[in-house]
Amino acid sequence: MSKVAFRSSILFLLICLLLVDTAWADLRQQVEAVQKRYRSLTSLSFDFQQTTGSDRRARQGAGTCIFYRPSPNSVGIMRWNYTAPDVQIIVNDGKKLSIYTQKDKQLLVSSAAELESDITYSLFAGNRNLLDDFSLHPADSRFADSRELQVVQLVPKKPHGQIKTVHCWFDSNSVIRKLVLEDHFDTLTKLEFSNVKFNTLPANSAKVAEELVRLDVPQGTEIVRQ
Repeated sequence: MSKVAFRSSILFLLICLLLVDTAWADLRQQVEAVQKRYRSLTSLSFDFQQTTGSDRRARQGAGTCIFYRPSPNSVGIMRWNYTAPDVQIIVNDGKKLSIYTQKDKQLLVSSAAELESDITYSLFAGNRNLLDDFSLHPADSRFADSRELQVVQLVPKKPHGQIKTVHCWFDSNSVIRKLVLEDHFDTLTKLEFSNVKFNTLPANSAKVAEELVRLDVPQGTEIVRQ
């Protein structure tokens, strides 16, 4: 190989590396912008569609969700109200996770020690630096066909009991539009968000906080504390 050709090859390689580094830095900045937006919000509400499993054996779910931060320094409250396939309410107040399932007449309550499994809470609350807990990677080829949305892959830095990877789609306004969570059995849970609204609830409202954490379960409901 001539010296000119060798130098040209080195220059081409350096340009490629520079482009990759620049694209990687841009992607990291975009993720940080998403987290900054969610960290600063007072409230968030949206409708969601959920699909769990493969295309042939998919389980569908749907409902609404509200996230509320009672004060700037509080951890936040997240309430999922499932309307399909069955009525179910999931409340995470940053201290405990409560899951009420109407058809089972059962309320499960987990301590704060179990909250690390609630990935969606971590994403929307924004209380921790996401990139401290997750490694940022390009999207898996299965999910890299999005044109209107940016998509990134997040991999837990420490072994996670339930999650192997998380793919997160967000738009040009740093609004999360879709999540795909993959567990260690390669089962996918897809969450798609619509009718997303920011800061529609009054700030510093003890009344709103109380309403979100209240669970008026019927008499006779079995309460299981884990």
